[in-house]
Amino acid sequence: QSNPEKFGVQLNHAGDKIAYFARKGHEVELRIDDLSGNLLGKFDVKYSNFVWMHTGEHILIEQDKDGNENYHVICLDIKTGTSKDLTPFEANSSIGVLSKKYPREAVIISNKNDPKWFDVYRGDIITGKIDLIFRNTDEYFDFVFDNDFNLRVAAKNLAAGDREYYSLKNGKAELFKKIPFEDAKFTVFTHFRADNNVVYALTSLNRDRRVLVAYDLRDNSEKILAENDSADVDSFYCDPNNFIPQYAIADYLKPEVFVIDGAVSKDIAYLKKHANGRNLQIVSRNDRDDVWLVNYYSSDCCRKHYLYRRNAKTGEPISLRFLFSALPSLDKYKLQKKEPFIIKSRDGQNLVCYLTKSADFETAAPRKSVIFVHGGPWARDSDNCEPTIQLLANRGYSVLQVNYRGSTGFGKKFINIADGNLDKIRNDILDGVNWVIENKIADKNHIAIMGGSFGGYSTLAGLAFSPDVFCCGVDVVGPSNWTTTLNTFPKYWEFGLIEWYRFLGDPRTEEGRRRLAENSPVTRAHDIKKPLLVFHGKNDPRVNQKEADQIVAALKAKGLPVGYVLYPDEGHGFRREQNRKSYIALAEMFLAKILGGRSEPIHPGEFDGSSHQILEGEGILGL
Repeated sequence: QSNPEKFGVQLNHAGDKIAYFARKGHEVELRIDDLSGNLLGKFDVKYSNFVWMHTGEHILIEQDKDGNENYHVICLDIKTGTSKDLTPFEANSSIGVLSKKYPREAVIISNKNDPKWFDVYRGDIITGKIDLIFRNTDEYFDFVFDNDFNLRVAAKNLAAGDREYYSLKNGKAELFKKIPFEDAKFTVFTHFRADNNVVYALTSLNRDRRVLVAYDLRDNSEKILAENDSADVDSFYCDPNNFIPQYAIADYLKPEVFVIDGAVSKDIAYLKKHANGRNLQIVSRNDRDDVWLVNYYSSDCCRKHYLYRRNAKTGEPISLRFLFSALPSLDKYKLQKKEPFIIKSRDGQNLVCYLTKSADFETAAPRKSVIFVHGGPWARDSDNCEPTIQLLANRGYSVLQVNYRGSTGFGKKFINIADGNLDKIRNDILDGVNWVIENKIADKNHIAIMGGSFGGYSTLAGLAFSPDVFCCGVDVVGPSNWTTTLNTFPKYWEFGLIEWYRFLGDPRTEEGRRRLAENSPVTRAHDIKKPLLVFHGKNDPRVNQKEADQIVAALKAKGLPVGYVLYPDEGHGFRREQNRKSYIALAEMFLAKILGGRSEPIHPGEFDGSSHQILEGEGILGL
């Protein structure tokens, strides 16, 4: 179980090179290939986000230090192999927007001047000089720039959580759109059309399902471009020259690509024809629009990358050629397919779930299961290939994933009913447990719970609030005390705190403080009976290490079984290959000891390069 061997694949604007991260021993490097697969260059760059510049010879990279999420924007010259830090200061910086009109420039967003608020800079990648072009004195966020690098749309949150979007032009701000709180989490303005007159947004305003809307700022008219009856419009993709949306994706049980603009109808039909039951993703397109980079994937097939060629004038397909697999080491194995289905919650909600049966399901006795809970909470499980899920299935565990209320993709009502109802989220997960028991997927005494971030919270809550249900839990970077979690959020999250207050409880009120305390697993630690294994990154800016420390200390004080593994060079999750390897190896040893599934023996030297520190519980790991 590991990171993909090749990932983050992107086609350059000319359509003659691809860049991607590739494994290099225990670390990764950035590689550049031509379209025939010949290696043109490789560079020592930490795993991070990157984009091609329009020069064709430069790549912009967002890179932090050991998971602290204080990103620097770095420009890599692929001809010389040299790099330049455009933001050589301690702050959270990111790439705002690029434009083919200004191939050697980029908009950069940074909170250098105020940790809470981001300003806008215009940077020259050749000279390394960046100039402040917008000082954010009015506490805006959610910036949208036109194709001339002008800040044209920005948002403000009101005290009750409603959001106002302003149209900015010539130094003037005019209220453009008011978004009620119930729509705020689901509304995002994305980009401008090439003529800078029309801005696009995904929004649930005046409806339940999120749709794609075009707003013409010249007359404030609007037009719905894409919608789906079953699910939210999740994402959309545009013509690379005029930036007009052409196709979109909605995901209910499985992601589905559907056409907006008939100009790409032949392309989508051709690519779907070659999917062979897999899901389609179009990753990037060159400026001439005659070369596309696409991939296919499914729950039992890791991503396979292809090069698609087309006639840019007629839209006629020409060829589809396989490039490489993201994780070829898994291709030789028969993977387990996720089975999508819907269960009814105890109060009548439709919960989209995925079941991955264990590889030995037919012969297993007793049948064992792991409830694997996604993070977020404003995220979702889907029909994709997850190495961790496949590993658990290989080791003898059937894995259930529940899209509990608050999960995204199923309309705003389904998300908003989670606010103030953590108990009902816990019940949704327990309804999933009841389903695997009633359908003889698992013996009731052989069910574990595992997850990261909010899934880590759900693991702790599962053991604390329903102590007789699960036989053990694996918590990865999960909050244990909501009061201290809210107090240690990054400063630049403060504009969105009202969303968390509505969801969890407002610490400014007595009632809110009561809710935060009563829903915090650390306050119910004395009720935990079953073994717990905690993993955390020391530099986590979202869920502070104190969250792990508190729950571990509370269980130790009661003499309850707990293991604690800390990674000093990681943040909110584990990026380094050897760290991920040690995490999954220790987790599977723990599960094997409690549940009785298989585990791979650890060989001498196998964890060399991992930074993990076992602070507690070598005994429950079997070490």
